[in-house]
Amino acid sequence: MAQDGVVKEPLTEAMIRAGAALTRKLDERGWPVIGSLWLYRSEANRWRLVFASPRVAADGRWKSYEIVQAALEATPVAEGLISLGNVSVTEPTDPLIALLCAAARKETMAEGLRFTRTVINGRYIDDIYIYRMSDTAPSGQVA
Repeated sequence: MAQDGVVKEPLTEAMIRAGAALTRKLDERGWPVIGSLWLYRSEANRWRLVFASPRVAADGRWKSYEIVQAALEATPVAEGLISLGNVSVTEPTDPLIALLCAAARKETMAEGLRFTRTVINGRYIDDIYIYRMSDTAPSGQVA
């Protein structure tokens, strides 16, 4: 008897490149990105591109989404791969972001860092690809 199973939505190389390009575009526009990552949500079988920024608390979520949307429209490589519907913005104090900051600080992320089916400080992570995770915005940016 065959078992029915859900086939996991893949994180493609094109999605990884598009997420990196969008992160760079936000940097260029002076929006301080503390954390940037793709997070797989198994309950929805979808990947979400998550940005953590102190501007979310300062300006609010709607303004933050407007800034991300404008950057997205100016990032041709993301067309067809990323929409505002699969992007989340959050504050750096978000529990997942704080957890990942502590874990990623020990790793080198020159090319990105991927955790699959991992437990970090008691929290299960199905799949995640991290571009950036730090306690402060990249140099040259003002929080």
